Amino acid sequence: MASKMPVARDHDNRTINIAVAEQGQYTKPLRCEHCDATVSFVGAHSRNVGDDIVVVDPFFRLNPGQRHGEACRYNVHGQIKVIASTSEGDVIAAIQGNRYELRLLAVRKALVELRELAQKKRSFDSDKPPTPDDKVYVDAGKKLGAYINSAKRVLQVRAACEAHAEIEEVLQLVFEGAHVHWRDFYFEDDSYFSCFHQVDRRTVPVPIAVRGTIKKISVVKASFAVIDLVRPWRELNGPGVRDMACLSIWSPDLDAFNSYAEGQDILAFGLWESRGMKESENKNPHSPVRLFRNHELRLWPVTASQVCRIKD
Repeated sequence: MASKMPVARDHDNRTINIAVAEQGQYTKPLRCEHCDATVSFVGAHSRNVGDDIVVVDPFFRLNPGQRHGEACRYNVHGQIKVIASTSEGDVIAAIQGNRYELRLLAVRKALVELRELAQKKRSFDSDKPPTPDDKVYVDAGKKLGAYINSAKRVLQVRAACEAHAEIEEVLQLVFEGAHVHWRDFYFEDDSYFSCFHQVDRRTVPVPIAVRGTIKKISVVKASFAVIDLVRPWRELNGPGVRDMACLSIWSPDLDAFNSYAEGQDILAFGLWESRGMKESENKNPHSPVRLFRNHELRLWPVTASQVCRIKD
């Protein structure tokens, strides 16, 4: 299984961290910290996402043809097995052998209930007797919490892997009795346009997970805190027309994103909403781009734990 690792062991069995590896102070071959699989060091590098440059931190990775040991913490099967055994309720259930189901129905119901109650701006008041809505809020919150505690760990395992196949081998996604492909649930910046079309076309919303890099954090109209993710773009509609994938996370709590910063790599999951595709003319007369086609998705988290840093 191909996971990105922060530490390795060298030929002399010394622990080699990123700083030591960057200085070349080790003897080959390198091996996984927890098993005998051979690994190699990949230095920091950058990649282009739209008009932005995203920095990829250095890491160790498996050499071609290598697999982590069954008991290794970087073995995806083993990690999902541990998450399944500690998950609450039926969020993650074993179905056969080393395959597991991540059940999305419970979290969708919880998200819808919490969002509707939040829109009513209801809050707890110790001086008032509990109402049926309060009980719904508590029950939905517990259900969502169980999902987040398990699903966030699954997503962080995926974030440490180099291929979707690593998770697809282990995990199935089940929604109202139907299986949802991993590629229709988890999206990175190279698949944001597919993400937009998935959300835009669905008649029944399904919780999805998005990984991205923070481009900007701002306050809009003095009312909302907003995280804008780095925007990939493409030119498929002729010269001078640029498609932009515009994904953002919104909150009425102006302090909601104070612990985040530009350039951080994050995961965000929940019921994303499509704002459709909107065209806007480029006001820069010197640019070869004359028209932007913005494909916009927004997430309104009902709990802070729906957004997390990859490294947390």
